[in-house]
Amino acid sequence: MSKKANVRYREIQRPRTLLLWVPMLAVALLMWYAFIQQVFFGNKVGTNPASNGTLIVLWVVFGIIFPVVFLGLLKLVTEVRDDGLYIRYVPFHIHYKVFLFSEITSYKPITYSPLKRFGGWGIRFNLQNEIAYNMSGNSGMEIQFQQHTIVIGTRRPDELKKAIDAAYQEK
Repeated sequence: MSKKANVRYREIQRPRTLLLWVPMLAVALLMWYAFIQQVFFGNKVGTNPASNGTLIVLWVVFGIIFPVVFLGLLKLVTEVRDDGLYIRYVPFHIHYKVFLFSEITSYKPITYSPLKRFGGWGIRFNLQNEIAYNMSGNSGMEIQFQQHTIVIGTRRPDELKKAIDAAYQEK
């Protein structure tokens, strides 16, 4: 039996907010414009232009790699399996982060402010020994452990809770 066979719940979240897309695409377009103007047409860009080599490196990083990685690959995968909760924030986690049911002391769906509680979205830490894995929105699942708390952002908190309840009760 494969590890995927016991998946009871799966949610994949991708970035939806314009606050992420617009600045990222604006920087990428600026890099493409500067690259084409300076490298192909020979028109220096700006009052203190970078060398062609530096501009090519910046173009590759901010015009190609950054948008592809963060807008094309970025996703938060949440799974409930028979033994626990599995989180993977692609491309930052190569493997799933596993939170076993045997280590969980309590859990509940919450509505929270990611900006106030964690300073934003993504993989975030705060001074109360809490870790957040969130993509967007303000709903999530708060999971208590002996020494720390994690908050997992979800668009379907009730379904996630039902899946955890069912897997937790069978354990």
